[in-house]
Amino acid sequence: MYDVLAGIRVIEVAEWTFVPIAGTVLADWGADVIKIEHREGGDPQRGLMSSIAGTGPFHAIMEAANRGKRSVGIDLSTPGGRETLYHLLKDADVFLTSLRTRARQKLGIEPQDIQKINPKIVYGRGTGYGLRGPDAEKGGYDWPSTWCRGGIADRMTPPGGEPPSMPGSVGDINGGTQLAGAVAAALLRRERTGKGAIVDNSLYSVGAWIMCQSIAAANFGPAREYTSRKNPLNPIVNTYPTKDGRWICLCLLQADAWWADFCTHIGRKDLIEDPRFINMKVRNENRDACIAELEETFKQKTFDEWRRALDTMEGVWAPVLSTSEVIEDEQALVNGIVTPVTLNDNTTYLAAASPGQFDEELIGELQCCPEPGQHTEEVLLESGLEWDEIVALKDAGAIA
Repeated sequence: MYDVLAGIRVIEVAEWTFVPIAGTVLADWGADVIKIEHREGGDPQRGLMSSIAGTGPFHAIMEAANRGKRSVGIDLSTPGGRETLYHLLKDADVFLTSLRTRARQKLGIEPQDIQKINPKIVYGRGTGYGLRGPDAEKGGYDWPSTWCRGGIADRMTPPGGEPPSMPGSVGDINGGTQLAGAVAAALLRRERTGKGAIVDNSLYSVGAWIMCQSIAAANFGPAREYTSRKNPLNPIVNTYPTKDGRWICLCLLQADAWWADFCTHIGRKDLIEDPRFINMKVRNENRDACIAELEETFKQKTFDEWRRALDTMEGVWAPVLSTSEVIEDEQALVNGIVTPVTLNDNTTYLAAASPGQFDEELIGELQCCPEPGQHTEEVLLESGLEWDEIVALKDAGAIA
């Protein structure tokens, strides 16, 4: 991990992925993140079954949202559990929560409750749809709240077709990262002024932000038609299939500047002066023919052959990789884009690091998601509680 937030203590009362991702990012930056989980069972996401969660002891979604943290098992519905949380908050710098208003009120963890204990705390809160309006108290997940209501799914739906499913936790991961950045900004202000903060983010706002360009354009006319690889404005901003059924992505935005070099690299110098494709304007007018020519050309070589052929091309392109290939990609490995994480049994796996890097250094090896309540005694002893106090809390069912 990095050390830019070394000495910062984060208390997290959050479930699922959205707000816990913020905790993961803060942990990557060096904060001590303490995840408060229910003393029986922990975060409900631990029991989630999905196509990527995994089965058995390794849970990919829990790992992504909670690696690098310490887990304390507390039943916040008990007086002893709540007092234990308040005790930990006295010396904390940040409080994160994803609970809705009624739950926060019931548990006594609204901003005013926490600020009475610690006036300088940065209070970070994630919601489905924001704090105001008719849907303020509705629950949210990123598929309905970010992907669908934020306009992404509609923009990706072909005419007469079906809305595409969301890949992974797009809204949660984007939103949690943004929340972590906002928390860091609030910590900087506190450093300068001594003033705490309440920081909010919503899954709906994440979707709108991802679609910010289209939302701005919608003020001045209907949304642009669905774009597929069959009707791009620029045929060399597109994907093309290779001989062996793989794909190459081209992104030559300065189309006229790169056209000759591109044609040379794909072995089609004859296209450079072809009157149908001589400049961007006519390539757009003849895009069906241009796409057909390029598609037939790319089908003549394999994926690996094209990777070698395009390696020295000046314009931007990329191979379309699977996630299995990403964790073996030299570029991802040498830049710390994927990095080792040590599991509790001392084996390792490769995880995507949060994208911010500091001082031109790699983040290094990270620690895994904790077991529920794994660090309860350790953290409470550090906080100043005595063994007899911890035993009494256990006997009362307040802590794990």
